[in-house]
Amino acid sequence: MDFCGIDDSDFSCSFTSLEECSAISSSNSYVPNMFPDEFFDLETLVEDIQIYPAMDGFETIPTEEIEDICEWINGNDAEGNELSPCLSLESGQNSIVSPFMDEMSLLLPADEMQVDDQLALLHLMRAYGEAMDNGEKELVDVIVKSINEKTNPLGNTMERVAYNLFQSTENQGEYLRQESSKNFVAAFKVLYQSIPNGRFAHFTANSAILESVPDEAAIIQIVDFDMGEGIQWPPLIEALSRKQKALRLTSVKSEEECTSSCWNFEDAKKRLLAHAGQYGVKLQIEEKSIEDFAFELMRMKKRGQGREWLVFNCMVGLPHMGRRRSRSSVAHFVKVARELLANLKGILTFGDGEAGESLNTCCSYTSYFDNLIRHYQAIFESLEGSFPVYLAEARTAMESLFLAPLMSPTGWSMDWEEMTKGRDQAETQLEGRKLSQESLAEAKQIVNERENSYRVTIERLRENEMVLRWKETPLVRVSTWV
Repeated sequence: MDFCGIDDSDFSCSFTSLEECSAISSSNSYVPNMFPDEFFDLETLVEDIQIYPAMDGFETIPTEEIEDICEWINGNDAEGNELSPCLSLESGQNSIVSPFMDEMSLLLPADEMQVDDQLALLHLMRAYGEAMDNGEKELVDVIVKSINEKTNPLGNTMERVAYNLFQSTENQGEYLRQESSKNFVAAFKVLYQSIPNGRFAHFTANSAILESVPDEAAIIQIVDFDMGEGIQWPPLIEALSRKQKALRLTSVKSEEECTSSCWNFEDAKKRLLAHAGQYGVKLQIEEKSIEDFAFELMRMKKRGQGREWLVFNCMVGLPHMGRRRSRSSVAHFVKVARELLANLKGILTFGDGEAGESLNTCCSYTSYFDNLIRHYQAIFESLEGSFPVYLAEARTAMESLFLAPLMSPTGWSMDWEEMTKGRDQAETQLEGRKLSQESLAEAKQIVNERENSYRVTIERLRENEMVLRWKETPLVRVSTWV
């Protein structure tokens, strides 16, 4: 497994040594082996894969090209580069384009027509944010119509961002997503391993959890805000097996309509139980609302708390999740966690795949929208760097399946309204728990910082927060609270 080992004699240190940790986590395949081979083995699936049938402007991807992805993802063509979560291929002319106009001269392609098109698209995107800020609904509709005339799911970075933002729910976008979903599992594996956003967030949170567990704790009780496919937990299960700790995992049942229905709780439960069985870990898994969990926990406390360590884990907006959760539901989860942690021992781990855009960094919806556009441009560009031009359609399928559901103008507007009402600041009311330098060093290796444009830092003034960046743009923020 690709998770660092834990010294059996000391929970205060997460690694026996940095060298041992690096050796363990350098495996080519970071997707947990709890999944059966037929579930995640791309080479087995490759003969049946078609990203989508031919349609206007699109062509079917040949099997040989998907095999290339398999070889790269499995490390067959990356000798000496086992740690790389992202292929070192350059994205060429499709460089990231910032919403801010003063950067245009450095980032736009040389072709004059492309320059004009991208300038026009950038002006329209900026105008959209301002119109939303001013509540000009009719103008917003006109601008969106103009934007849609200039987007292209196979175009440059900005064209693809705009397409997935505004056209993903239209007929062509919906058709593209439905056809791409036929290869959902294969696309999930490729995305999770191609860009490090999810792996970085999961590793950082898991490391903090293990470092925080006291020696006397016999059971780790994890409350997971959005468990999904459960891919975060196999490495933790393996680490707990070396500590002879039992695990209780509660998946919070959501009342929100999920934008992705490809993962089923019972299936995820079955895979996790099987994985725990392989490592001799006693595991209990349940699904319930956060209110029901809190009620039962407080009832148990009155009877006398056992040797349990309570963990609240909240991951939102990570690319592989492919589903949006409202900021109000996140804030409610954090509020309950804060109330329970005031009386019980434990930790909150919080991973924000939209890099914590908030009132602290944005003074208006226009600036909030600009920052989100820049954020998703960085994600699209980093994914683009993982695939050569001739595999653009495979990349397009992943963008349609996983990124488009996260990019919701309506959802962003609602999030902004909630933040202005103060609902998004709940996590700051907890006390930060300092992240370790060992975790930072290992996270840098996981994203292969020396070989690409990813950067990992612990914020100087917020030592409880680790940030993954693409160039200068924050992608993921992971923080820990007690």
